[in-house]
Parts: sequence; structure tokens; C-alpha cells
Amino acid sequence: MIVWRRFHLAGAAAFTYPSAGEPRVALLIPCFRETRRARYFADVESEEARRFDPEVLAGTAEQLRGLASRPNPPVVRNAVVVFTRQGEPGLAEYDRDLFWDIFGVPAFEQYLTRWSRLIATECDAHEGLHVCGPFARRTDWNLDRSPCACGDPRPRLLLRPGFSTPALDLCAQQP
Repeated sequence: MIVWRRFHLAGAAAFTYPSAGEPRVALLIPCFRETRRARYFADVESEEARRFDPEVLAGTAEQLRGLASRPNPPVVRNAVVVFTRQGEPGLAEYDRDLFWDIFGVPAFEQYLTRWSRLIATECDAHEGLHVCGPFARRTDWNLDRSPCACGDPRPRLLLRPGFSTPALDLCAQQP
């Protein structure tokens, strides 16, 4: 019998955690390179996931809502990371409140291209999204370059009510 342990993508990017530390992260989408501290699980209630004992759940808002609606949702000790892909609406305040109520930890949003390349990531200060890599050099974005309370020097996209990721599409298409 062949046992497929994990899904690896050639050239996949490493998962970027939005704050200090290196917690154990259960990735709910298989598009990141696995490490000792970040692993993909198709089922976070599997025996293998229980042994891994994740401190962070990282997946789409839909996946995390599904876990939150279960009678006994997984225990999370550090945070939930919500992946938003291009063209999807950003994380709603309702979802932030739901995740806090159910999991008892803050939610951090990360914007990804359709190919799972990280565009921007929310930090501990929750004061916008720090723009990553080549996207930080964009001159046609309205970026806040003032110091962030978290200490990260990268420019930030400030989220406003009604902000959605289609505004990021052009960036990903023309880095």
C-alpha cells in the first residue's frame, strides 16, 4: 500500500507568520512549502494533526468558518491566519469577531496572488497590510510609509471599509 504523507509543490513559497515567534502552524491549503513548524493537513482532526498539536490554523475564511461551526472546534493557542486570494473580498469584521469568539485568538489576514504568492500581510498592530517583496516598490499604490506600531519598516496598505482585493489584481499581474 502506498501512503502519501504530504503534498509538496516544487518552488512553493514558505509560509510567513505575521508576528514574532515560530509557532506550529496547520496549513489548510497545500500551496506552501512545509517545514518542521508549518505543515499541511487536509483534515485538522486527523491523528497526525493532533500529534502535531498546532498553535495556529491558517486557511481561507470559508475553511475557518467551517471549523468554527463544528460542535468541538480545534483548539488554537496563538492565532488564525486567513488567506484571501485576489478577487475575493477581504476579511470582514464579522469573521474577525467570530474567530475571536470561537477560537479565542486574533485573526491575521494575508493577501495572496492566485498562485499563492504573498502580496501583503497583516501584523500584530492590525494597522493595515505590510506589502511584501517586489510589491513594496509599487509607485501607483497609495501606501503608508510611516512607522508601524509593530516596528516593521515595510510600507502598508491601509484598509478602509469596502476595501477589496480586486485593487491588488493589477499589482500581481505587473510586479
